[in-house]
Amino acid sequence: MTPWHQAEIAVRAIWVAAIAALVLIVCAFGAVQTVRLEGLKVWPIEIVGWIETAKTNETQRDAERTAHRATKAGMAEAEKEAARLEAERLKRVREQQEEITNAIESDYRGQLADLGARAERLRAQLRARTESAGPPAGERGTPLRYTAGRADAATGDDRLSPAGGEPARIGPLGRTAEEQLERDILATQQALQLDALIDWVKQQTAIDPNAAPD
Repeated sequence: MTPWHQAEIAVRAIWVAAIAALVLIVCAFGAVQTVRLEGLKVWPIEIVGWIETAKTNETQRDAERTAHRATKAGMAEAEKEAARLEAERLKRVREQQEEITNAIESDYRGQLADLGARAERLRAQLRARTESAGPPAGERGTPLRYTAGRADAATGDDRLSPAGGEPARIGPLGRTAEEQLERDILATQQALQLDALIDWVKQQTAIDPNAAPD
């Protein structure tokens, strides 16, 4: 064999070896990429591929998103329920307050009406007694006791004036019977008003705003 043929065979062998090496490199690269993408499970070796990792990550992400949406929905529902309960609580407290106010106001007005009727009776009695208190001609009149100390009770030294003369002054302040009666009526009105206010405050403060509905 001539040197030329030997050189040609050597060149061809080099090309074949280069091609074989390139094929091996490509095959190795493909195998590596396949392992990286698909993973490898050959006992005792286990390599998780990118595809499975991506699926796992996607599953976790979806689960986290679902849990987040569920949490937000739960929080919104809880806030809605809390707002509903708060509205019901405020409504219940307002209703109780209104009931107390209406009851005390009704009772107070009833007591004022009774006091007004009693006051008119006492005024009429006082006028009648004043008109009939005058003595017969030539006789000295005997003063009569005034019996409306606290709007309808005796006052001790309260006296009515004789008919036809100056009104009798009663008590240490020198008031007339009419003046004392009106002052007693006014004092009774103020006492009723104060009692109603005290009852209202006591009952309002007794309301438990956090009490469970019946």
